[in-house]
Amino acid sequence: MAISWRFDGDDRLCGVGGHWTEFALANNGGACVPPPIGDGLADFVSGADLCVVWRAIFRLSRGRGERPLVLGYRCDAPAERRLMKATVTSTAHGGIEIVSAAERSQARTPLPLLDPDAGDRGSEMLRMCGWCARVQVGDWVDIEEGCRRLGLLERGRTPLPAITHGVCGDCLDSLTRDLDVDRRHLTR
Repeated sequence: MAISWRFDGDDRLCGVGGHWTEFALANNGGACVPPPIGDGLADFVSGADLCVVWRAIFRLSRGRGERPLVLGYRCDAPAERRLMKATVTSTAHGGIEIVSAAERSQARTPLPLLDPDAGDRGSEMLRMCGWCARVQVGDWVDIEEGCRRLGLLERGRTPLPAITHGVCGDCLDSLTRDLDVDRRHLTR
């Protein structure tokens, strides 16, 4: 199932496509239905670090003309690990189009942390990498290991921490090899 986002030259969401609504509703994105057309990138992307990285990706894409930039990332559902591919392309008038689709998925025991209906969310925040889905539990570990360490694998455990997004050091290093990212703007 492919979904797409279109941003104008001022980095404001100006359109969506593909299976946008279906994907949003299936992935705790009900606040994005209807899509937040007109919202800026900072309003649309969860986490300041991700916003800095996406702005750098947009700059690089605009400098490439119509040659697409292809990025891999992970976007899990409660019962599924998903490896995704995003194709970022510069469009007319400085716009950007992102087309994203799952390349591979693998079933797993559901993680209550990722289930929007699993229980109350407390004030505790758990930082998740927006690229590899690892969580910061002291060090960055795979989400399943982080849930194990925090005792979050049992259904009914509440309150669950709220998820906030960032970029782990490994992903940041990998992403910024070709991007012009001012690391002073990152919170990691």
